[in-house]
Amino acid sequence: MSPKRTMHPLAALQRERRLSQFSEFLRDLVKELNDLSGEGAAVLVEGKRDARALTDLGYAGPLFTIAILTSSLAARERLREDVRQMVILTDLDVEGRRLASRYVKFLARQGVKPSLAQRKRLSEASRGIFLHIENLGRFAPDHGPLPELDRV
Repeated sequence: MSPKRTMHPLAALQRERRLSQFSEFLRDLVKELNDLSGEGAAVLVEGKRDARALTDLGYAGPLFTIAILTSSLAARERLREDVRQMVILTDLDVEGRRLASRYVKFLARQGVKPSLAQRKRLSEASRGIFLHIENLGRFAPDHGPLPELDRV
């Protein structure tokens, strides 16, 4: 069994500061998303776990998953009738970028204004802390201690 690695005190301090800044960014992002939802916006995520992570962080507005949006006629009707803007929050990996690009076009055809601004800011703020939206739930206030950087 290998001995447990200890983190240099300066590295530990930098890690805590980085996670604290990221947590503050997430609080602001969720507040922005909630404010936008009051103006007719919704959020598009890849799957159920992504949606759960956002609700765990406090997002209370309309959420669409890619599977529901592409397979449900009722969801597309609701989209056209109730949503003016869709914030796209796909994962920050290659597949997430591909999906974001695809759904910008799909939403435009549906008459809904797509927004990638929040996804871009999330990518910049994360600086490698995570790639998958579902892992944002680990930053929820009631989730306990801050996650390890190499496991998020």
